[in-house]
Amino acid sequence: MKKITLALGGGGARGLAHLGVVRALKQAGFEITRIVGVSMGSLVGGLVATGLDYDKVQARALHYLLSERFQIHQQTLFGIRGNTAGEEDSYFSWYVRIQQFLRANSLFRRILTQPSMLPGVLLEDVVENLLPDVSIESLPIPLSVVAVDLVSGHQVVIETGSLRSAVRGSASLPGIFPPVPSGNMLLCDTGTFCSLPARIAQSYGEAPVVAVEVATETVPGIQPKTALEVLIRVDEIGENYWRKQVRPH
Repeated sequence: MKKITLALGGGGARGLAHLGVVRALKQAGFEITRIVGVSMGSLVGGLVATGLDYDKVQARALHYLLSERFQIHQQTLFGIRGNTAGEEDSYFSWYVRIQQFLRANSLFRRILTQPSMLPGVLLEDVVENLLPDVSIESLPIPLSVVAVDLVSGHQVVIETGSLRSAVRGSASLPGIFPPVPSGNMLLCDTGTFCSLPARIAQSYGEAPVVAVEVATETVPGIQPKTALEVLIRVDEIGENYWRKQVRPH
């Protein structure tokens, strides 16, 4: 089998589309010798690194995302229940609804008094229901989780310690979900700094790198109307330009 290092990027809810790419790579005869993931890519990377059969990984993810427990979380946080089970476009709608939630609540007060706009319970519950409570170094497939440490101000690559904690930190959107304590660090999503960890994956030099990007291109013609929409738009533009530096073609 052809050995590869797999780099899985962010992209919000779209990051879970990595599962289909992993399946295609395995069917094509590739052996994944290391996974480097960021944000939702670290969550999928953690699932794959457990060594479970692809069909079991997919079944585990969909079983939880279609469960009553997950639907209750959506209703509690956003006041909206997901669509009925079986509609594929509703699986990850909770991520998209963040913006609706922000508009409907007293954001200004929360921003001034809390470390995040949303409680970390939703992300924590997703991670705990999808990933085993194991150390990263015990995984059958080596995994590197990329995040930002707010204390040191540096990007960090986590390869030891709690799998769940590392993934939660990597997927905690800055300001949206609270940063995750890990030792002396406070971890959060890398945002525009590293939405596709291809260069980090290349640094291992173990095998050719296959980098999977699921983020969308910047859509022209958008006219932000609020301060929050301006910030979101600038972040999208910055991430798009960063990706072009990594993938200039």
